[in-house]
Amino acid sequence: MIEAYAFLAAFAVQILVVSVLHPAALTKYARAKAEAQLPGSDRDSRERFLNLFRAVNLGIAVLGLALLGWLFNHMRGSGWDVGPVTRLLGAYGVLQLLPFVAIASIGGWIKKRALTRSAPEVRRTASLQRRGLFDFVSPWVVFLAIVGYFLFAALVIHVQDHPFPGFSGYRLLGTVTLVYALNAFLAYWLLYRRKRWPLETGAYRMQAVAVQVRIAFYTSIAVVVFLSLIVALRLLDLQRWVPCAMSVYFVIIMLLVSMMFFALRRQAQADRLGLRQAS
Repeated sequence: MIEAYAFLAAFAVQILVVSVLHPAALTKYARAKAEAQLPGSDRDSRERFLNLFRAVNLGIAVLGLALLGWLFNHMRGSGWDVGPVTRLLGAYGVLQLLPFVAIASIGGWIKKRALTRSAPEVRRTASLQRRGLFDFVSPWVVFLAIVGYFLFAALVIHVQDHPFPGFSGYRLLGTVTLVYALNAFLAYWLLYRRKRWPLETGAYRMQAVAVQVRIAFYTSIAVVVFLSLIVALRLLDLQRWVPCAMSVYFVIIMLLVSMMFFALRRQAQADRLGLRQAS
């Protein structure tokens, strides 16, 4: 039963972090960025939208608490099935992510519209000085990410020789390869993209590049650690620990993203303070 109680505790933390704390961090960041980079935006409309965003996440949190109660009843006995639990957990995780996908899409549209409407005299210029990868992320982190990928590939090849039922090793390896490729492309695009957001200060842009590149590498490492753990649990016949591992992994990823919002919010607030002092 310890694995059931561990999962229930991890799932409760997932509800709190993803549907309560993370939306709060995102809304504070959105306010700070809008006030620093979109001084002419409609504050009332923005606040209504952000309040709606938090209300939707609060509703998802309430739904999560109801699901937590059902899971508690389902897992009280010793014969609970891990399959329905993992499927419900995956579906609820997707539901938790939907508001963030929506707000990211709407934010991108607002940003594009503001760029087309901004007057040339209020546009900020940013330094075009190029920086290398190691200016933003430690070489040890890059090394750990690369080594982690090859160790995971070796694990998959080893288990594939004597697979357990349902093991799809090369599909897992393909998934990890795709994640690494997407994160590598994201890091390259962040470092060397030509199109700039002219209303951002150079300091904000450099901070944004730094935290996003780091998170790309951290998430790559987290993916191989998580999938390696899942494979190890199956090999050790500890499948009932999989839901707990899923919740912990999800919480870690969202905490990493929340750290990014916190760092960028501080930089945006510093930019706004600098504008006030300059005026």
